[in-house]
Amino acid sequence: MRVSRLTLLLCVVLVLLWLNTRMMLPKRYPSVEVHRDAGGAENSPNKAVPRVEAKELKAGTALNGELETALHRALPSGPGGVLLLTFGDKGYRAAIHNFVAHAEAASAPHVVGAVDRETFEWLSARGTPSYLTALAHETYQFDGSNAHASDAWAKFARMRTGEIARVVGLGYAVMHTDTDVVWLRDPTPYLLCDPELDAELSFRGASCGWLKKVDVAVSSDNMSPGEDLRIGAAYAAGGTLNTGILFIRPTAAGRAFAARWHSIVTKPPPGPKYAGPGCCTSDQQVFGRMVGGYPGLGVPPGAPSRSRLLTADGNLTLGTLPLALFMNGHGYFVQHAHLRPPPRGALVGNAPLNPYAVHATYTLDRHDGIAKAQRFREAGLWRAETPWPASTRYLALNSSMPPSMQSKLDDYVRRQMAVSNIDVHLEALTAYVAELRDALALALALGRTLVLPRWTCYCDRLWSGSDDI
Repeated sequence: MRVSRLTLLLCVVLVLLWLNTRMMLPKRYPSVEVHRDAGGAENSPNKAVPRVEAKELKAGTALNGELETALHRALPSGPGGVLLLTFGDKGYRAAIHNFVAHAEAASAPHVVGAVDRETFEWLSARGTPSYLTALAHETYQFDGSNAHASDAWAKFARMRTGEIARVVGLGYAVMHTDTDVVWLRDPTPYLLCDPELDAELSFRGASCGWLKKVDVAVSSDNMSPGEDLRIGAAYAAGGTLNTGILFIRPTAAGRAFAARWHSIVTKPPPGPKYAGPGCCTSDQQVFGRMVGGYPGLGVPPGAPSRSRLLTADGNLTLGTLPLALFMNGHGYFVQHAHLRPPPRGALVGNAPLNPYAVHATYTLDRHDGIAKAQRFREAGLWRAETPWPASTRYLALNSSMPPSMQSKLDDYVRRQMAVSNIDVHLEALTAYVAELRDALALALALGRTLVLPRWTCYCDRLWSGSDDI
């Protein structure tokens, strides 16, 4: 049978159109999380981790808005373990969803203090241990300000510190955590220093024994997880402590500190210590002033090398949580310190430590929920995604290296100079914007959702010392 060239050409066009439609349909991938062994090596990277769906209420007393009921739901046996405690309202539902999904997957006991009734009803319907804070009984609305200077934020800080003090006062070891923290593992074995875990960590030079001495342990905004391991608390003392990950044990000193923290946040005493500038519009600022003035942050005299203890209030034993285990956003998202060998002298062996938590700090610019969610999404740690319709069609942009960019990189290599600098960064940015402009126009014309590539940045906005990124 003879076929005309026109008919043959038409068939080819139809086949190409069909292939294009098939290739552009979204692929169905399971929600995947990379598991790592104790040494940090990837373990079963393709093992699917199902999303946490709404679940039936556990047997026992239904959640009724009372704190004690939520505590019993989270830790039926009562005080003795470690409790993750966070707070939020409906404006932070996505972040709370992500927090709860990871805490459940890690089997980490947790309670969410609901700042409005709508959030409590949503959480209680899915079986999440939660209760109504005092603000939920008022016409309160959190304004989401990152300046920490608004009346709404001050009111939230007073409530939060009061609830932390309340739970610690009931005898619970509390790990206060912001909602923008992902818990990859249950921190209880580390915070209570399980003997088997301590033996394993001690072999690598990172014992958890110091935690048995502390009343309070706090995370840090410092930039180098490696230096933090190598030097210890003396390194953290020179930076900013972050109460977004804050552990308070129910010792006499721990309870007294939590109560005093709330008291000062509620009504700062007169005098220069709690006066501006830089104080005291947030509970974190108050915390810094409290621990930094008795007689000032430093390592106790005679402390061993790499000690994680700091001098603070005369009646308080303060410790700093290792950055490598309780990571801030820069260490995890930018430096990828959890994937890289630690610097020489930081640990025994080359395997990185497996972190317990990731705090979405250092998102820069607005520090808002969109930026934090995107950080988590790119790292495969976002569990609050709204499913896209199956009919959505996509256009994927495969970025390429422009000749001008390659030439500039080659020039720096030839001169034996680092390619990570502002000159290369600006050249790359110019190329990326041009690619983005063309891709957006094409996606708009085709009625498709644009999928962006992973573009490389050659310059970091932060110039603090980090682990050779």
